[in-house]
Amino acid sequence: MRRHVVAVLMAAMVLGHAQPLAAQSSQFGVRGLGLPIRPLSPRAIATGGAFGMFDLESSQSPASISGILQFTSLFSSAQNFRTSTNPYGSASAKDNRFPQILVAGPIGGTRFAAAISMSAYTDRNFSLGTTDTIQLRGAAVGVFDTLSSRGGLSDLRVAGAWQISKSVQFGIGFHAITGSNRLENHRHFSDSTYAVAVEQSQLSYLGLGVSTGLSVRVAPRLTVAGTFRSDGHLAIDRDSTRIARTDLPTSYGVAVRWQPSLKVAWAASYQAKQWSASNQDILAQGGVGADNAYEVATGFEILRNSKVPGQKPLRFGGRYATLPFPVRAGHQPHEVGLAVGTGFRFVRGQGGFDLALERLWRADGAGYTERATVLTLGFSLRP
Repeated sequence: MRRHVVAVLMAAMVLGHAQPLAAQSSQFGVRGLGLPIRPLSPRAIATGGAFGMFDLESSQSPASISGILQFTSLFSSAQNFRTSTNPYGSASAKDNRFPQILVAGPIGGTRFAAAISMSAYTDRNFSLGTTDTIQLRGAAVGVFDTLSSRGGLSDLRVAGAWQISKSVQFGIGFHAITGSNRLENHRHFSDSTYAVAVEQSQLSYLGLGVSTGLSVRVAPRLTVAGTFRSDGHLAIDRDSTRIARTDLPTSYGVAVRWQPSLKVAWAASYQAKQWSASNQDILAQGGVGADNAYEVATGFEILRNSKVPGQKPLRFGGRYATLPFPVRAGHQPHEVGLAVGTGFRFVRGQGGFDLALERLWRADGAGYTERATVLTLGFSLRP
């Protein structure tokens, strides 16, 4: 019963049956499973995501770790600043998340490498406020409701890769998708004789998936890569009781990287996720469904010193993506992003610092828009 109450409250607040006052995080992360997050390092983010399948510090393709030469660890943090606008007003907010943590290294004396990573899968941190008037004991009473959610989904991956030859690499990854949402609804009454009503619940999630990746150098300066992933289904518990199951998408991607010189590299990628697999389950849980989504990206990396590639390179790129969870039925939101970044190496290359600055524009064609600036910082260690 509580699940349906929460779903109805969310629908009322977002669709405007009452008068929304503010959304304290992305309004495009309220529906479905939240706002999808890409499992990328700051280096890949700075190129619009185009280098993600070739980047050993990202988790898009398990084949990318095959060429690793030494133990590597990465910790990244992203600070988001956004302004959201909808038919009922505007609000600005900021939040912080940790999109990518990775440890990887070669398996000594072999052509194999292994990695463990923790990536953000979706973000469902938000706060919504509404005002309304209801009838109590024959009198009109004003109410102010706030619904907050804290949490989201994370992706724990264990991956291995095999360097079949100097030109061909293959990888496989096993994924555990976990997380929780702490939901809390407060209702305040304009008549102080009524006590504040509070409703709380916690949703927890668990799913399993598998991914594969292949990278082939088809010419001395040209490499292509592909990946396929299946995430099975997500079990949903409320306060330790199983209440629902949601099918998760299968996804695939292709990318190409061209390196015309030792100092210049260009990449482009296309990725698709079949989120429509979740549509019926989300509708049954009181949501507005899910749509298939895709992303195209392109970017460049220009090195200052080809012998020390991580020292002050120039990275830039852009992307266009559709988002899977509509705010309103029939209006699929989309996202446009432009990014730039660089990096630094210290302690004779054993330590590294990378940053990416991304500007995002989101809209759904139904009066819901968002502008966001995301600063992603990454610290890596190669002892």
